[in-house]
Amino acid sequence: MSIQTGFCASPAQASLLAEAGIPYLETSVGAICGWTDDELRENLARLADAGVKMETCNCLIGGFSLFDDPDFARTNEYFDRVLPRLSAAGMRILVFGSGGYRRVPEGVEPAAARARIIDFLRLLSQRIEPYGFTVVVEPLNPSECNILTTSSEAAGYVRECGRPNIRLLVDYYHFLLSGERLSAIADYRGLLAHTHIAHPVGRRTPAPLDGVDYRGFFNALRDIGYDGLVVAEPRVGADFARELREFSDAMARAKG
Repeated sequence: MSIQTGFCASPAQASLLAEAGIPYLETSVGAICGWTDDELRENLARLADAGVKMETCNCLIGGFSLFDDPDFARTNEYFDRVLPRLSAAGMRILVFGSGGYRRVPEGVEPAAARARIIDFLRLLSQRIEPYGFTVVVEPLNPSECNILTTSSEAAGYVRECGRPNIRLLVDYYHFLLSGERLSAIADYRGLLAHTHIAHPVGRRTPAPLDGVDYRGFFNALRDIGYDGLVVAEPRVGADFARELREFSDAMARAKG
């Protein structure tokens, strides 16, 4: 299977993705859980009609802090509500970025913060196992979170967690803002299960001749046998359809 592309969007925009030749759509956990049963059926039908798949979602958990939930009671209650809904929507990969949830409060020692997040990941692994989900840990650049800010750091957590349904995400935008080099990806064979992409300046939609050579990213992914998705997660301007076409063109060039 070759690397496929996707775009963060709403199912209402599925036909635009299809017209641009983008086969996958990613949305947020909050969006899915905000739909009524009728809206869920309508959105799944809309995706099917367009021939666009939706198997991944981001922004897994938020609205409170991991460090204010010592016995995981609030976290478990949240998953009781959310996980069945994500299963009904056909999700396969859940993105754990969630910078607010995992942000380490002032005064918490690094070793204690690490242990707390490892405990969370192991709980998460148990909770998602009945649904067959995979969770991917997304590094966020230091301006957005104060822990798990590089792919190498996140990979260390994933390895320590030691659960096959907890894997790694590399986001090209955060990756570059955190000062990482593409050579780091060579260490993630078998660990990397999902990727995001955006232009490193202004988080724009990748486009041809935008000053970035995305081929290096695709080459690094292919070198480790990655065959998952590269999903755009940009700040989109007024002409969404044009940006989709430009993204599709840019990714086709990057794939070679």
